[in-house]
Amino acid sequence: MTDPTPKPPSNHTSQLIFGVFLLLLGGLLLAANFGFYLPIDLRQQWPIPLLVLGVIGLAFPTRHMGRRGGLWLFTTGVYGAIGTYDLLGLGWRAWPLFLIASGIDIIFSHWTRGSSSRVTHEA
Repeated sequence: MTDPTPKPPSNHTSQLIFGVFLLLLGGLLLAANFGFYLPIDLRQQWPIPLLVLGVIGLAFPTRHMGRRGGLWLFTTGVYGAIGTYDLLGLGWRAWPLFLIASGIDIIFSHWTRGSSSRVTHEA
């Protein structure tokens, strides 16, 4: 007998697409490291898609990517941009950004969990 209750939508498809994207991006970067010619210099441009996807995830969360995922993509993109373009004179020493993002993530997850778990009692 089948279960009549509706099941929540699965995000396996979005994970598959993200996995294929990472596979292709990694392959292109590896090819560039081996000296193959690429039409654009991915070693200089790789933080940009992470920044864009992170901003989209922060501004418009969906079931595929929530604000937490957007925060981590954006933080990784900022870290990559600082290291790649040597912004603010930090280079690759900007790793404390991940500690800051972790703190923000913990604060917001506690805040949203606390507000959704409140129970109101009516008299």
